[in-house]
Formats: sequence, structure tokens, C-alpha cells
Amino acid sequence: MKLSGKLELNWVNKNKTLIVNDYEKGRYEWAETNDYRVSEVRLFKEIEKFGENATDNLIICGDSLNALTSLNKIPEYRANYVNKVKLIYIDPPFNTGQMFANYDDQLEHSVWLTMMRDRILKAYELLSDDGSLWVHLDDTELYHFKLVLDEIFGKENFVANVVWQKNYSPKGLSKFISFSHDNLLIFAKDKEKLDFNRLPRSAKMDKAYKNPDDDPRGSYKMGDFTIGEITKNRYDITTPAGKTISPPAGRSWRMSEERFKELNKDNRLWWGKDKNNVPSIKFFLSEASKRMPTTWWPHDEAGHNDEAKKEILKLFPEIEPFQTPKPERLLKRIIQIATNEGDIVLDYFAGSGTTAAVAQKLKRKWIMVENNEDTVKTFAVPRLKKVISGEDKGGISEEINWTGGDGFTYFSVEKSMFDTRSGIICLAENVLNGKLAKLVATQLEYDYQPENEYFCGKKGDVLLAVVEGMLTDGLLNFLLSSKDKNKFLEVAALAADPDLESKNYNNVKIGRIPNNILRHYARI
Repeated sequence: MKLSGKLELNWVNKNKTLIVNDYEKGRYEWAETNDYRVSEVRLFKEIEKFGENATDNLIICGDSLNALTSLNKIPEYRANYVNKVKLIYIDPPFNTGQMFANYDDQLEHSVWLTMMRDRILKAYELLSDDGSLWVHLDDTELYHFKLVLDEIFGKENFVANVVWQKNYSPKGLSKFISFSHDNLLIFAKDKEKLDFNRLPRSAKMDKAYKNPDDDPRGSYKMGDFTIGEITKNRYDITTPAGKTISPPAGRSWRMSEERFKELNKDNRLWWGKDKNNVPSIKFFLSEASKRMPTTWWPHDEAGHNDEAKKEILKLFPEIEPFQTPKPERLLKRIIQIATNEGDIVLDYFAGSGTTAAVAQKLKRKWIMVENNEDTVKTFAVPRLKKVISGEDKGGISEEINWTGGDGFTYFSVEKSMFDTRSGIICLAENVLNGKLAKLVATQLEYDYQPENEYFCGKKGDVLLAVVEGMLTDGLLNFLLSSKDKNKFLEVAALAADPDLESKNYNNVKIGRIPNNILRHYARI
């Protein structure tokens, strides 16, 4: 990660982070990067499992900064996702100053940049070395955020800025110029390891192929046999009908006479119906390769905004439609270029769930995060259930013959384990109900081991014991006698007998919860 680039964008409080109470309503406060409210790792609460292989795909309701932190830190998720996500696609609020039914898109400029930067930094750790990030923006913050991404990824890992034609006709109410496009900024984690796929050929492209002479190799497209410059390839050729032809003035044949004879012998030249014209080269459809992606994505190939709204309306005809969805054809193209079947796709501004729906239909695994609970319950979860069950017949379903399958797990991000009373940071009551051991192990970066009767965490040669009460001399000696002699021990307790401080225990560290956790955060 390259955070010391020569060229960088500065903004107010860039060196700090945000404690976001409700960024949709502009409620936030600035904090140091090691503030406990930022450093805390929150657990996920399982709401529902749906379908088969539900653990392959996750939808998480909660602030994306908390969710991304937990995916990086909770051992079972860290093992599955850190450095293993092939594609991150995000369609964040553009910061246009508009009010939408599903979110408020008007943050102060420095708040927007910090909010975006902090989440990119967390997501960066999840991205695989051969993976890519695609950020969907309009012109409002595009040029500012490109500089931020240059700092994080390194300018040398910028891949392209794709222009997507989101509107197919001018908007009459535009004051100056009607905006017809959005942008997709693409960055590789390591451009040297990036390997994008080419796109499948379209029906429109294949329509140009014909077979006027019933060639057994099938349809072909004709290519010009001449080039517009003078070269040594200016020889006479004889048509099958016996006519001698020379290259036109100022032009030459495309290839040498030897190569011409090879193609003619293999019936790879078309001489016209009367076999007496300047030849054309046959390019067979059966030999045509997939096409290289370009930076211009017209609406007839990648969909448009009206198409996206109709897709949502078809799924949920009885409710007010989600206002800013993206068409499935757009996500299909992104996912086909950047991933292969079985790869993991992450979208932490999930909205109505288009990314997950398309990833599912294309047999990719996925993680979705969405902060707005109403959006998750009204659109994303119901939509993905329709996809899994095969009820979703819209979008790209008919094109790929989608019939359903697989599943997902729906989580919410747990509340903070801390509370502040009279200016003192203490444990919240909700953690003293069986969650404390896992929470402490996670915060102190131990691998959680719930199956162990006495020790709930392990970090190399160090074992962790969590005591939900008073640590006494007798309890400590019992823990010491229960571990291997070559192991170290850390004990985290709600309280400890004061007499323990005067005793000398070898290879033992004692900490009082939550002070030991807060000290750990301060060192991060």
C-alpha cells in the first residue's frame, strides 16, 4: 500500500478519521485513527440463512467501515477473505447534493473524501494480489478521488477510466449540457499480476458474418486485401475467371505473393460472385476471438438507467422503486471482465443488491454490505431470495438461462461492546451474556477457540483466558496448571484480586477489561 506518493490531495482533517453516527444526515465527529470507536472489531449477528451453501455468500447490514474491519479481523472471516477478494465494485453516493428516497447524497467535501478513503483502506486488505477495484462515480468527485486512489494503490496501478453511457437521450431540463455518462475508475492491486478476461462476442458483431459461397468452415466476414501505402507487395494476381489485376494506384496488397498463394489455395479469399473482382480475405466466425474491452460502454451493450429502474420495478411492482439502481447488463460486463467462476466479489455500497444478483447468476461468490436497514429489508434481501429461488426472470436471467440455486447468510453488525458513562469508557451491558470471551479474543487479535474449556484464544505460544468476574490467586494457579509448561498465558478479567500485583508469576500477563483492550487499540 503506497500512502506516500509525490502528488497528493489535501483536505481538512485528512490525518484524522470519522466517527459516523449517521453520515446520511451529516452526523459525525472527527477522531484520531486509533480511537477505540474506530479500532473496535464488532461481531456479526446472524439474522437468517437462505438456500443451500449459505455460507458462501454474505449480506451484512451495518456501517461498511465496521463490516470491513470485522472481515479483516475476525479469525474465521480473515482466513476466508483477506487477500482473497478478486473484484471490489462500489457505487457510492456521488456527493451531488441531492436528496434521494433511499439516501441523502450531500456530505461536506472533506467528510465524503475521508469516508471514502477510510473504507478503501480497509477493503484494500481484502483484495487479492491479482484483483481489481472499480469505483463508480460521476464528475462531482471523480478527479479528486482519482488522486486519493493514486496514493493508496500507486499511480502505476491505475488501469483505466471507463465511460458508461447511462442515458440514451438528452435531458431537456439540463441547464447547460445534458450529462449522458458515469465513470468507472479501475485500479489493480498489482498491475503486473492483473489478468482481465475478454468479452464474449455480441449477436450484433456476429450478424456481419455471411457465407455466400457455402464454405464448409461456416460464416465469415470479408477483410480488405489492400492497404493505403506503397510497399514491395505490388505484384499482379490472376482471378479464378482469368483476369489479371494490379494493386490500385497508391495502394499495395496486404501480404506477400507467397502468403497470397497460401490463402488462395486454402479457399480463404472471396473473389465476388463472378470470381473476377479484387479479392477479400475471409475471417471465419469459428476462428474469431473474444473482443478486447474498451473504455467506451454504450447503453445498447451495457444497459442504461431506465433499464435498471424497470428491472427493479418488475421485481417489486407494489412498492416505490429504488431510485439509483444500476442495470444488470452493466454489472455482468464488469464481473465477466474482472473475475472467473468461483471468484469472490465485494460491494460495500450494495443498495438494491444488483451486484450480488448478477454475481450469483454468473456463479461467483459475493459479499454485500449496506448501511440502510430499510434498503436491505425492502430490496436487497427479498431480491436475492428471488434470485436464489429462480423467481427472478428479469435482468440477465433469460440471456443466461438462470433457474436459481445456492444461498446466502444475512447478518447485521452488532452494537459496540463499549459504553461511556460520566466520561469513563466501560463495557456495555449487552456483552455480558456469553459474548465477552469472543469479543475480547477478537479485539486482542487471538484466534478464538470456543471449544477449549479454559482458554478461549491462541496467538502463537500464548493462550488467552477470559474471566467474567474476579481473578483470584486460586483461579490463576488453576489456569497455570491447566496449560502446557512451554505456553505463555494472558488473562483478561473484569476484576482482579489486588494481592496478585505483589506476586511474581512467570510468563503471565494480567489485564483488566476494558482497559487492556483500550491500551491495545492505542498501540495499533
